[in-house]
Amino acid sequence: MIEMRDIRKSFGDKEVIKGIDLDVGDGEVVVLIGRSGSGKTTLLRMMNALELPTVGTVTVDGISYTNNSKKSQIAVRRKSGMVFQNYQLFPHMTALENVMEGLTMVKKMPKQEARAVAEELLRKVGLEQAADQYPAGLSGGQQQRVGIARALAMNPKVMLFDEPTSALDPELVNDVLNVMIDLAKEGMTMVIVTHEMNFAKNVASRIAFIHEGQIAETGTPQEIFNHPQTEPLKRFFNIIEKN
Repeated sequence: MIEMRDIRKSFGDKEVIKGIDLDVGDGEVVVLIGRSGSGKTTLLRMMNALELPTVGTVTVDGISYTNNSKKSQIAVRRKSGMVFQNYQLFPHMTALENVMEGLTMVKKMPKQEARAVAEELLRKVGLEQAADQYPAGLSGGQQQRVGIARALAMNPKVMLFDEPTSALDPELVNDVLNVMIDLAKEGMTMVIVTHEMNFAKNVASRIAFIHEGQIAETGTPQEIFNHPQTEPLKRFFNIIEKN
């Protein structure tokens, strides 16, 4: 579903991604872990052309984009749904209207049909009762679930999650993670940046440990958590355990 070849990314003189090759298969859940600043989010954002690689090729569902072609970038972006750390809902729209927006504006779906799709997606994330509420009246966890429903409305081939629970109070985290677990069970292809290690153990098909802009280690959850091979990964787990 996703192919990344020799991906490098520099910001000025600083190279933050240093030659990464990564494949994500159809229906696979790949979790990216690593210390803050290791390059995880930059790598994720290049999967749907929100960041462009300095060098390398990104292909999503058979479509590659180039740095000088907005058309190719948009074509790849339409293959994926992106869920951010901080919700990014439209504050002047209700939960239902937020989910409908892409259906009516991008997909040109008639409003009545878009409303029915949006209502079903809010049910999917457990928020049918909040359809008429504005973001300011929703908890952070509820806003994030609306964000997931909005991304799903575009019928993406892959879902990309950038630390979707990092801005949430602890008691709200599980509501969001449970929605993601349900998506994984349904066979949705997902790439997830997260610090939720128990979630990664339970939901990932494969885990990639990013260290200083490179994939230092990759494997199944059992391999990564029970038999870490590299010193950077061992140090990473030691830091997590201390915190």
